Amino acid sequence: MKERLKTFLLISLVGISLLLTKRLWMELPNETFKLFAKGDKVYSTSYLLSDMIMPNKYLLNFNEKYLTLFYDDSKYKLWTNSRKTLGTILGSKDIKTIDLSDEEFLQYKKKPSLVFYFPEKVNTFILAKALDVKDPSSIVDTIQNVKDIYIYLGKGDSFFVFTDGDKHLAILDSTIDISHLKEQFLEIEKEKGYNYYYSARDTYGIDKDIYIPYEMKNSLSTVYVENEIRNLDEENKRKIAERYFNKSIDYIREIVEGNESTIYEYNHRVLKLNINGTVEYYHPLEEIIKKRNLYESLSTSAEFISQNAGITKGMYLAKVEEIQSDESLGYNLTFRYRVRGLPVILGNEEVVDFIQIEVFNNHIRSYKHFIRKDINRTMEDLTEDKKLLTSLDIIDINYDFLVGEYLREREIKDSKESITIDQVLTFLDDITLSYFDPCLKDMEDKLIPVWVIKTESSLYAFNVYDGNLEYRRDR
Repeated sequence: MKERLKTFLLISLVGISLLLTKRLWMELPNETFKLFAKGDKVYSTSYLLSDMIMPNKYLLNFNEKYLTLFYDDSKYKLWTNSRKTLGTILGSKDIKTIDLSDEEFLQYKKKPSLVFYFPEKVNTFILAKALDVKDPSSIVDTIQNVKDIYIYLGKGDSFFVFTDGDKHLAILDSTIDISHLKEQFLEIEKEKGYNYYYSARDTYGIDKDIYIPYEMKNSLSTVYVENEIRNLDEENKRKIAERYFNKSIDYIREIVEGNESTIYEYNHRVLKLNINGTVEYYHPLEEIIKKRNLYESLSTSAEFISQNAGITKGMYLAKVEEIQSDESLGYNLTFRYRVRGLPVILGNEEVVDFIQIEVFNNHIRSYKHFIRKDINRTMEDLTEDKKLLTSLDIIDINYDFLVGEYLREREIKDSKESITIDQVLTFLDDITLSYFDPCLKDMEDKLIPVWVIKTESSLYAFNVYDGNLEYRRDR
């Protein structure tokens, strides 16, 4: 009898334990659970890459003279809603491809369409993997890099055009259904609450995809940022070091410099938390890497950033450069940020970009991250009730200056009076709305909305409210 009672009590305790455990798992929020999953990836690699490889402009061409341009995808989610279809195209074995001439592609650009513009050329294979394509199709071999993706949304069968600027590959697949994109396209057209643009190609005859708004109807958010590193206390700095080295602070050497920057060292690895807001990490190569692998290097970088700094919304891959260290081959990857949907230009002479990583396949050799935290204020404080100048207003206000820059860069000795507006526009490579971070204050540093004008060799940031030049640097 006693043994039966013991068995019954034991079974009851196990049952209660399972019930409580089940309730605990149901009630624990996902973020809390992830803290315990120390050995697991918080996000999949494909998710991380897809978050990093995104367009920076979205062109909706409703007809030949009626179009608009978005810099922020958060409202309409055009990229998000197109990702599955693009992934299907990049993995399909039943596609038909046609090479288009420049003239043919220009004609299609005037028809109802959606165009995604990337900040830099994207390796097509990496784009496919970022879209979670397991086995990419022959497209990745036919066109190895993509700068823009065009989707025809007019009457009849839809098709896609992948272009690197020189090669235009039309892709047809009758099994792909994009009726949802067409419906969204028509709904956006009916809203008419956005900024209207015109093409400088059609208006001025220049051979570049530069789009200029008639007027700016929408306002821009007021954004304040701060130096997060300077405001960290000793305990939180040590927690960061423990995360990077995956060791207790008891095993890590700590050095505090005279300017209050802190250096941590462990087993030939070095981490420095600079008072200017940068985090620097160095881990010397332990073996020779004789062959580069871009996908592995990007995956390694994405995982490293996720585990040590957390994926910041708006971060995107801006540049990929091949590097060599002694006999080892790797990449230098540059990442930049968007705030409230717009890219950020830094005014710090010591820091050109937000993140720079030297990666050799599965090994991070160096990592530099400039951290500027967006201070989330109430919505009442986020918008300035000021009229925004158009990019053409900016060109008009700064016309003499731009003509002078045109003459200087082209090394032309003509007088300013002989230069036409067409020549100035041809001199420009790109015009984009952005935020400029002057990097002057550690607390509540206000970002300045700017029109960024890029030429072949320079970048200029002009204030969107008064047209003043806020910043200039070589590209």
